[in-house]
Amino acid sequence: MPVFLEDFACLLKSKQDELKNRIFKGKPNFLEEDFKRRLISHWILLSCIDEFSVNAGDLDVLAVDSSVYTNLLSNGGVFYIIRSLAARKDVVSKRLESDVIFSRDRMSRIRELIAAKMEMLEFEVALEALKSGFDGDAILLDGSLYGRFSHVPIESKVDEERDSLLHYFRVYKELLDACRKSGVLLVGVSKESRSTFYRDYLLSLIFDERLREVEIEDGDKKRLKEIFFQILDVEKVAFGKFLRLKEKYGDKLEVAELIIRELVSSRPDYQLIINYVSSAGYAHPLLLGPSLRMARRLKEYHDDPAECVRKYFPRLTMEKGEDFIRWASEILRSIVEFPSFVSFYILLDPRDSPIRVDMPYYGKSLSEVGWPEPVEVDISKLLKIMVTGYCGLNAYNLWLKNADEKVRLRRKVVDYIYFPYLEKLFGEKIIRGRSYRRVKYP
Repeated sequence: MPVFLEDFACLLKSKQDELKNRIFKGKPNFLEEDFKRRLISHWILLSCIDEFSVNAGDLDVLAVDSSVYTNLLSNGGVFYIIRSLAARKDVVSKRLESDVIFSRDRMSRIRELIAAKMEMLEFEVALEALKSGFDGDAILLDGSLYGRFSHVPIESKVDEERDSLLHYFRVYKELLDACRKSGVLLVGVSKESRSTFYRDYLLSLIFDERLREVEIEDGDKKRLKEIFFQILDVEKVAFGKFLRLKEKYGDKLEVAELIIRELVSSRPDYQLIINYVSSAGYAHPLLLGPSLRMARRLKEYHDDPAECVRKYFPRLTMEKGEDFIRWASEILRSIVEFPSFVSFYILLDPRDSPIRVDMPYYGKSLSEVGWPEPVEVDISKLLKIMVTGYCGLNAYNLWLKNADEKVRLRRKVVDYIYFPYLEKLFGEKIIRGRSYRRVKYP
C-alpha cells in the first residue's frame, strides 16, 4: 500500500463536501441567484442546433496552431524550439524557429517572450496562406485574439530580442488588415479560458441594479460607481475609498461590498456557464475594449509615440537613434488603430465546458470602447463553423485538432531526434539542466 494512501483517505473524509463543491462548482458564490438570472437573460438557446451543421467538406477553413519546447541548459541559457503551422487538409504553410536565450530577467518573463514569439509565428503562417491566395470561409487560431493584444510593447532584457514585441504587433496588425481586405473571417477559439470579461459585465449590471435600491446620497452613489470601475485598475486605492464610504453608511453598503469583492475574485466566466446553464446555446456577443491601464498606454501612443519609444525602448533608442524611433513610432501608432474585438461563449453540449470565440470588429477601434458592451453582429457563419467542427467532448474543433496533431512537438521527439541530431552536428554532448534530468514526463 502506498505510504500516504490512508492519510489521503482520512483527509478527504474530513472535508468531503467542501472539496467536492470546490472541484465541481468552483469558488463559493454569494451572488449566485443574481448571476443566474442575469446570465440566463443573456443566453441564446440553440434549440435546433442541427440547422447550423453542414458537411465539413463544404467549409473552407484554415486552422493555425503552434507548439513549443523549452529547456534550461546547464550554462544558464534557455534553449527553445517553436513550430507553427497553418493547415486545411494538408499543410499550407509552416515556420520553425530555434535558438538559445540568455537573460538576467526572471524565467516567467522569458517564457512570456517565447510565448509571444510562438504567437507571432502563427500570425506569419496565416499571413503566408493569405498571400498565397487563401480566400476561404475562415482562419481559426487556437487562443483568444483579444488576449493576444494584452502583451505590452516594452524593451526585452534579451539583447538579440529587445524589439521583439514591436515586431509582434507589426505582424499582428498586418494579419488583421489582410483579413479585412480579403474578407476572410479571423477567429480565435479557446477552451476553458480564464477570462472574466462576461462575469465583469454581468456584475456591472447587478451593481447598477442594487445601487438604485440603496438609500444614500446621489453624490456617493456616483462615487461608488467610479470605485467599481477603478477596482480592477488600482485595487488598493479603490478599496480605501470604499471603506471610507462604508464608515459613513455601515450595513447599507454590505451588498455593494460583496459585489466589489466578487469583482476582484478569481472566478472565470466558464465556471458561471457550467453552473447555471443547462442547454446548448451561446452568450450574447460583447464588444471588448482595453483595460484602464492599456487605455492609458494607448493614449500615450496617440499623443506622442516618439516619446513612448524613448521611454519604453531606452537602450535601442540610444544604440539605433532616429531611424529606430521613426520605425517604432509607426508601429505604436498602428496599435492605436487596432480594431476592437467581439467575444462570447458557445456551449454545444451541456456536459462539456463552453468554448470562447472572438473575432475582430472593424466598426470601432479598440481605443473607442470602454467597459464590455453588447453588440449586434451577424454570427451565423461563425456558428456554422463551430457547430460543424464540433466533435464532442474529446475534440471541440476538428480543424484545430488536425492542426494540433501535425504541429505538436512531443518530448520524445526532442529527446530521440532533435537533440541527437544537434549533438551529431556539433560533435559534442549537450548538457541539459538538472531539473530536466531528474524529471521524466511521458
